[in-house]
This record gives sequence, C-alpha cells and structure tokens, in this order.
Amino acid sequence: MTLRSPSERRKILVAIPTYRRNEMLERLLDSLNKLVPPENADVSIAVIDNDKSGGARPVAEKWKAQFSMPLLYEMETAPGVTHVRNHALKMAADFDLLAFIDDDEFAAPEWLAALVARYDETKAGAVFGPVWSIYPDSTPQWMREWNVHAIKITETRDRTDPGGSGNSLMDMHVVRKLGLSFDARLSKMGGEDTLFFYQMQDQGYRLTQTKDASVYEHVPEDRARVGWLFRRWYRYGITDALIVSRHCSLRVARLKAALNGAARIAVGGLMVAGATVATLGRNKRAIYSQFFTLCRGFGMVTFAFGGSYEEYGSALTRPQFDADIGAVTGARS
Repeated sequence: MTLRSPSERRKILVAIPTYRRNEMLERLLDSLNKLVPPENADVSIAVIDNDKSGGARPVAEKWKAQFSMPLLYEMETAPGVTHVRNHALKMAADFDLLAFIDDDEFAAPEWLAALVARYDETKAGAVFGPVWSIYPDSTPQWMREWNVHAIKITETRDRTDPGGSGNSLMDMHVVRKLGLSFDARLSKMGGEDTLFFYQMQDQGYRLTQTKDASVYEHVPEDRARVGWLFRRWYRYGITDALIVSRHCSLRVARLKAALNGAARIAVGGLMVAGATVATLGRNKRAIYSQFFTLCRGFGMVTFAFGGSYEEYGSALTRPQFDADIGAVTGARS
C-alpha cells in the first residue's frame, strides 16, 4: 500500500539502462526533456551505463546542463541488464515510483503522466504501456504491417499477466515491502522482468495497463528477421516453463513442460501446415504467426530435458543450469 496520498508530491525516478547506444540515447533524452510533467510529482532521470568504459557519460553530461529535470549518471559494471535494473532499484530506495524505459526507445510527451495517472486510478503494484515499433527500411512490408515486435496495448484495463519492463512504472513501497529484485540468474537468458512482476502479483498486488503511455522502439535490422523471431519465441518457451512452474518441484516442473511442450509442437505443426495450405504458401504473416506456438513448444521441451538458451550470452553448462533453475523455482530435483 502506498504511504502517500495522491494530493502529496511524489518522488519519481525514470531509469534508463544503456549499453553503447549513444545515438539512440540522445533521441531518448531529447524526448524525455519534452515530457508533460505528472501532477504533484518531482521527477528525476537516471542514465545507468553498463559499459565499463563509461561510453554514455559524455551524452549524459551534455544533456545535464540543458535538462528540465535532474539528470543523474551512474555506472553498473556487472554485465547484463538485470544488474542494471537492480542498480535502479537501489537508486530508487527513497522514491515513491520507479519507471523504466529502454535506451532504444523514445517517449511520447504524455508517457510518464499517463503511467502515473493510471497508477493514481488503480493503486496497482505496476503499470505497463505500449511499445510501438519503428522498422528499418530493409524490413519486408508484411512484417511492418504485422508489427510483430510491438507490445500492443490498445485498451486501458487491468491485466492477468505482466507487461514488459521497457515501458513500466512500479510502486517502490510495494517493491521494498516484498524485498523484490530482478533475478540475476536470468540475466543472460531473459525473462527476469516477467518473473519479477509475477512475484509481485503472487503477493496479491494488482497489475494494470494504459493505452495512453506510448513509447516507440527502434528495431535493428538483425531483429527484423524471421529467424530472430523464432529464437525469441523459443526462448519464451523456456522462460515460460520456468516461471509458470515456479511453485512446484523441478521434477514436476519438467514433467509439465514436457507435456505442454509436446502438445504445442503437435498443435503448432498442424497450424503451420494449415496456414501454408490455406494461403498456398503466399501469406507470410499468416504462416509465420503460427510458428509462435511451435517454437514455444520446442522451448518448453528443451527446459524439460535440462537444456538452455541464453539470448544474451553464452550457454550454461547443464549442472549450472540445473542449479540456477532449481534456485529460481525454489525446487529440488
């Protein structure tokens, strides 16, 4: 429960994890400098640099002199965005609200005010907003129209599953009360933010969203490809199996993942075949969208048999993977 009433001034920290994307960071800071301020709030911006050489410091120092709000710069030398997000939690130790926005995004002027307004309406533990994709010129037209990389939020309502941390606002009173942090064991695999917000929901806190808090993400060329989507969906299968099974033993978790994964592979394969036949192989969006179920299924089966896929780093050995997954799920094999 929040300790301050809406009529009192709140302290809000906007955290920007960054790693060697200075040109995009410039655009993001320019957009944040134009924010419509939330009511009854004192806002600070924090650039948290994961580059050991401090590559983002010149950008932050340049903007600090002309910024409309306090602009902070700190470094986090432990590699991985999970460590950066935990650094932000420490920086927000005496703040009321903490918002995250990624360095490859930029915000609409009403972004933060919309997140805070939805929080004031609901007193939710976390609020999420949409992330709309901006594609490079080389992207196929069917992928642009699909906008598959986007986090599409078109309604303002509560939600039963977490949104992405790249456009989120959280109640720091809740975070401190529960002692939450982002699990570093998932830093290279991904999914640590999903687990974080599920842990908040497990304790009875509300999750909600607003369609009015838009940010825009630059999709690099290497991600605007079908192969990248397949790998991302495959990783979703692994982390989904881990997170959904967080309250049971590792043995049960793997059995569930094997059954659920096998079912998704069978159904997904039929869906891909059906879409291919129905469109005579011509509608790429219709065909490739069916691979989501198929790829997630393969990821779940991979989890069931002790395999791993680290989207942001090198693969773990199986014993280390078993130890980390067991620790995350609170399980014993």
